[in-house]
Amino acid sequence: MAPVTAQAFSPEVCSRIVRWTRRSDLAALCLTCKPLQREAEAKLYEIVMSESIQITFRACQSIISQPRLGSYVRSFCFFQDSRHSQREISQQFWGTMQLALSKMRFLEHLFIQDPSFANSWVLGDIAHVPFQLLEARLLFYWDIHLVKFLESQNKLKSLHTIDGPVNDASLHLEAGSLAELRIFDGPLAAVEHIVLVAMTLTHLQVVLDKDSEADVLVFVTKLSHSASSLRALSILHLPEALAMEAFRSITTTCPQLRHIGTIPLPLPSKNSNRFHRALMAMHQLRVLEVDVTSWTPQPTGILQRALAAELHIYSPSIEYICFWARATRTLWVVDGNDWSCHSENGQHSQFDALWKAG
Repeated sequence: MAPVTAQAFSPEVCSRIVRWTRRSDLAALCLTCKPLQREAEAKLYEIVMSESIQITFRACQSIISQPRLGSYVRSFCFFQDSRHSQREISQQFWGTMQLALSKMRFLEHLFIQDPSFANSWVLGDIAHVPFQLLEARLLFYWDIHLVKFLESQNKLKSLHTIDGPVNDASLHLEAGSLAELRIFDGPLAAVEHIVLVAMTLTHLQVVLDKDSEADVLVFVTKLSHSASSLRALSILHLPEALAMEAFRSITTTCPQLRHIGTIPLPLPSKNSNRFHRALMAMHQLRVLEVDVTSWTPQPTGILQRALAAELHIYSPSIEYICFWARATRTLWVVDGNDWSCHSENGQHSQFDALWKAG
């Protein structure tokens, strides 16, 4: 039998081999022959994702030294949690990342978690940013570098930030920026500005803290100009004392919402009638997320099912009800008269993204 040569591997064969190769074996596959190297490299560098400084640094160096690799990258993710990592990241690392990003012509998804939040300058050289993102999660302080970068991203559809311009007009985005933005997740200071710029938002998540929670009621009334496009509104860390008034304002201002969360559910003896009356205005609501952490005892099992059925009476369009109880999420799904449920525990749950699903 004649030996198998590299010429025997057609592009279709190489593509099929790479498709069924484990990601951990792609680097070894690159060393077998040229046809497989091309296909394996494209797959290997399609997603560059790591929490390791060393691995990310070496990947960036490879992309810089071999420009063809940059054209393969569609997603670039680097995440370092300051709560679990005390190591300072060098300026050389960030400079290398900046240069590598300038080689990624077809980058679509960018996630950078900077423990110091201070290195947004890696995105500041707009003249050498060759890509137009679809999704960005940028954990930096909101500064002029971040602003200029966002103004340059005309195709961006989903954005997550951890800071906003507060009252600094010099850090406001230009009118007409982020014209394609549909999904935004960030603190109230950023949301208040974004809703004035991005006029076609469909999904919005607002993260409150002690400094901003008192402003949430005023903010909700300002959503009236976004009401026609907005389909989902999620508010995290909404204080129980403001929950009823916030929920009533949401149902009045945005009655067409299909998703509302995460509202502290009032106890049966406190404001439940007002909650139900407000719920009756929501004729298109499909998903409702409620927080029962403060209930004693916390409802579980059959009691949760009873509460879900009761809420469904007042808004028959509801298909999913998610109960939050500290780190536990329980999703109830209605199908006719039948209810089924699924629970998840932990800090990160697939239910955390429910607000983006509809």
